[in-house]
Parts: sequence; C-alpha cells; structure tokens
Amino acid sequence: MSESVKKVSFKDMDFKFMAAYGQYSDKFDAAESDERKTELNEAILKLHEKEISYQDYYSAIDKESDDRYQFHRTRINTSRKYQYRQDQQKQNRIKRHK
Repeated sequence: MSESVKKVSFKDMDFKFMAAYGQYSDKFDAAESDERKTELNEAILKLHEKEISYQDYYSAIDKESDDRYQFHRTRINTSRKYQYRQDQQKQNRIKRHK
C-alpha cells in the first residue's frame, strides 16, 4: 500500500509566503488525488526555496481552474483638452477634404 501524501509545514514565514501557504493549504485540503497533493507540495517547496516566483507559484496551483483572471497592466494614453481638440479638428479637416 502506498502512503498518503502529507501536508508540508514551515516554521519561518513572512507575510507573502504566509498568504501563499494559506492558498496551498486550501487547495491541498480540497485535492482528491495523491498526484495533485504531490504537485502542490512540490510547488510550495520550490517557492520556499525561492526557485520560482510568486506569480509562477500561483499559476502552478491554480492550473485546474479555467475561470481565473490574470491581472495585467495596460497603458492609458491621455492628452490635454487643448491637444485633444486640435487633433479632432485636424481629423475633421482631413475627412472634409477627402
């Protein structure tokens, strides 16, 4: 008989790692297969040893959920009101004389 997979615990944890460990713990408790528990253990151990980043860790433990949202930053281009009006007038002149 194979031995069931045990949850890994750590003594020294900073705040970011503690939050990651909380996610790990929830996923570990919800996991049904030993395979999944082993994958979670490997991910948290790699994070603890700083072999992977937090972003890679979270993507590794959330691989079964398809509805996750990946945060990304987009650049917002702005202009002053005067510059915007000038650009609009220029586009209107171009449209008018085509």
